Amino acid sequence: MARYSHRAVEKILKVLFFVTLLDRASLALVPDQFAPEFNSLTQKSPVDYEDSKKIVFEVRGRNIHSGIKIKATKDKSDRDTECEDLKVLYNVSEIQTFEFQKAQYELTVPKNVQGNIYLCLPRKVRENTGQVPSLYNSVFYKWYHQGPGVFVDVTSNKTELDLSLQRRALDDVTTQVNPALATPKKKIHITGIRLEKAYKEPDYDANGVPEVLAYNDHTFRVFGEGFTPSMLITFTAKTGDCLLPISNVFHVDNTSFSENTFRVKINLPPLSANDETYHICAKDGNDEPGNPKVFVLQGTDYWYQVKAHDKPIPLWGSIIIILACLTFSALFSGLNLGLMSLDKTDLKILSNIGSRAEKRYAQAIQPVRNHGNYLLCSILLGNVFVNSIFTIFLDDLTSGFVAVIFSTLSIVLIGEIAPQAVCSRHGLAIGAKTIYITKFVMLLTFPIAFPVSKILDALLGEEIGSVYNRERLKELIKVTTGDNELDKDEVNIISGALELRKKTVSHVMTRIEDVFMLDYEAVLDFETVSEIMKSGFSRIPVYDGNRQNIVTMLYIKDLAFVDPDDNTPLKTLCQFYQNPCNFVFEDVTLDVIFKIFKEGNKGHMAFVHRVNNEGEGDPFYETVGLVTLEDVIEELIQAEIMDETDVFTDNRSKRKRHAERRQDFTVFAEKRGEPSKMRISPQLTLAAYQYLSTSVEPFHPNVISETILRRLLKQDIAVHIRKNKEWRTDPANVIYEPGKAVDFFVVILEGRVEVTVGKENLMFEGGPFTYFGTQALVQTVGIDAGHSPREAMFPHTQSPSVAPSTMGSLESLNIDSLLRHTFIPDYSVRATTEVLYLKIKRALYLAAKRATLMERSKKGENQTDQQFDEEVDKLLHSLDEDDVVSAGRQTPRRKSSRKSQEIKPEHLSMQTSPKTP
Repeated sequence: MARYSHRAVEKILKVLFFVTLLDRASLALVPDQFAPEFNSLTQKSPVDYEDSKKIVFEVRGRNIHSGIKIKATKDKSDRDTECEDLKVLYNVSEIQTFEFQKAQYELTVPKNVQGNIYLCLPRKVRENTGQVPSLYNSVFYKWYHQGPGVFVDVTSNKTELDLSLQRRALDDVTTQVNPALATPKKKIHITGIRLEKAYKEPDYDANGVPEVLAYNDHTFRVFGEGFTPSMLITFTAKTGDCLLPISNVFHVDNTSFSENTFRVKINLPPLSANDETYHICAKDGNDEPGNPKVFVLQGTDYWYQVKAHDKPIPLWGSIIIILACLTFSALFSGLNLGLMSLDKTDLKILSNIGSRAEKRYAQAIQPVRNHGNYLLCSILLGNVFVNSIFTIFLDDLTSGFVAVIFSTLSIVLIGEIAPQAVCSRHGLAIGAKTIYITKFVMLLTFPIAFPVSKILDALLGEEIGSVYNRERLKELIKVTTGDNELDKDEVNIISGALELRKKTVSHVMTRIEDVFMLDYEAVLDFETVSEIMKSGFSRIPVYDGNRQNIVTMLYIKDLAFVDPDDNTPLKTLCQFYQNPCNFVFEDVTLDVIFKIFKEGNKGHMAFVHRVNNEGEGDPFYETVGLVTLEDVIEELIQAEIMDETDVFTDNRSKRKRHAERRQDFTVFAEKRGEPSKMRISPQLTLAAYQYLSTSVEPFHPNVISETILRRLLKQDIAVHIRKNKEWRTDPANVIYEPGKAVDFFVVILEGRVEVTVGKENLMFEGGPFTYFGTQALVQTVGIDAGHSPREAMFPHTQSPSVAPSTMGSLESLNIDSLLRHTFIPDYSVRATTEVLYLKIKRALYLAAKRATLMERSKKGENQTDQQFDEEVDKLLHSLDEDDVVSAGRQTPRRKSSRKSQEIKPEHLSMQTSPKTP
């Protein structure tokens, strides 16, 4: 058991030894980048006490902070070697540290200690993370020697120290190897320094001493004699000696070294409040063992002096100022575009008709914007001011070239482009929300901006809002059509209103040769009235003699009480109404004539005349055209106004209007020399035409064309029944008898008839425009030709089982005319008063349908209108004889193909009769 335990102890010891080796090896592998280092040391004379003496010394180096532990040793060793003999510890206490580069300490040693004491500093070699426990947690630091040049001389009194210094100086001029062969060395003597390259452009005081920026590298040129490549340069703020230098030790630039001059790069701390300037110190860097050399003050004249100053504002403060200046630069640049682009007119418009937010923004900006030049000067001064500060502080942080490039890019991108792009679209809102900043800048820049603005007002005049004349306003509306909410018609109306004052009546008038006029000696018969209705005008000029002599006006409403059958002279009607004429000159503008038309005192029509001074005679007024209110309004809305009676779309171009239906009332006028057995007035013929073409389906335009129907009504189809004493028993008064076949259609025009229906002898009266016997015109299939009692009692109704016939084809009409077809009514129609009615036979109706087909097929044939009219007249007049189709006799049949003899049901229909409108 004891043997096994002994082996276990040996294994544990071996593991511990291996771990110790690894731990010690790791100490050398992990360097400490933040370890303190001493590069130079200056001291004061020792102060003796009863059993000890104290020496005050100052060290320079890096990473020097408060609380550093320092150990002293008598062993002289190289730099960065471990301090071995640390058994005798001397007390080193801290006095003051200066920004990680220098510090002052006090060394206390026994009174009997003499010679040099060297310094050792701790250095961290490993971090203890606390994750893995170590047996050597106490070993985190090691002590390293600071070199033979960093030592404290503890010579007991100043006499010995001075002798030591003299001995060191004597060693510099003699060699210990062979004094007989040694040549004396020249003493280092600097005659002056010159600043060659500075981090920033230096300043010079009144005596020419350069003032450089602290903690930055500056290159100086040193002039003198006795220079060696190992020379060391430092500076002190004391005028007596260089025992306490204020800066680090600087080495000579060997690339520029010569016996009389060299360059050295220095980095100075700022002067303290009690110091005025730095003085240069120098020494030879070749220290002998045990006898180091000291820095010697080279002089106190101005050419030995250098001043160093620190930045007045720290880095974080400079960054804040730079960002603030860049922000205000962007704001001023955006306000310059956003506020100055809003003139007084725009702000007034927005404050009146803008949205709620736009009104609030415009009312906030308007008082400031009223002082345009003052606002402009204030914004520009503020922008230049912040840009200058931004460049200065940026140059202070970086070099000149970097400052120029970075400031240019920053001001252009962040201070100009971005804010102007935003404020060009949202300048009103941004300007209103930053109005207090703008007012504050205007107050700050008042001493400069206000006088300059007054000078600009005096030179350039007071700023006014944008003013648009007619041409500019019209073009503004046109170019913004795609962006505003106006449609094309609204733009045309606005443009037309702006053009009224520029155009005259000669631009819009109808030439006098194109005006529809009436002769003063004309007669108002049916033909004249028909021409007036056909023209489509409501005001007709009346001339006497020639068309230039306009005497009066005829209004269509004046014809309300005129009967065309009376043949009233137009002169009589004009003398009764005495409608005046309005004459204007051709150079009258449209706005003036529009104002005249609006008053209505002279009507809405004016004749345009001019002074004709051509020829040898006296000048006279010549009527050249006619202008109406419609012409002015058309120019106002930039579009043509067409009503239902217009024939032309434009009076100038004479382009005819494509209307679906044209009514020509002149066709109802009787032609002279045309025989007629029964005369019907043109008005009654027109009424019959209107009624048949709209209310009776067999005469609709899709069955019988309008022109054929007009020709049909001009045939001898009118029958007049005169009332006599025996009208109740006179067979001539009976139009329809029950059970008697008929082949004609009847429509009552004037008078009244008595209708008796059915076996019950139901009676009712029919008045004008009651029709009977449509079954006699249209072929029916499968349905009796007679009427039911309900149809006879209520003639205005139609059976749902009956469908109107279609147009069919010419061959089907020929077949239909060959078929025997009669209509046997089950009711009687008797005249009770004088009756005027139209009697249309079936053969005449079929001829009209055939003529309609011929008219529609004429479009594709080379046939003139005259030839067609002759054929239609021949066709219709040939059926006037009574022997064409008579009751109870069949028309001679024609030969036709088997296919044409087949009558399809869709070509046949039944029409109820009688009907009332």
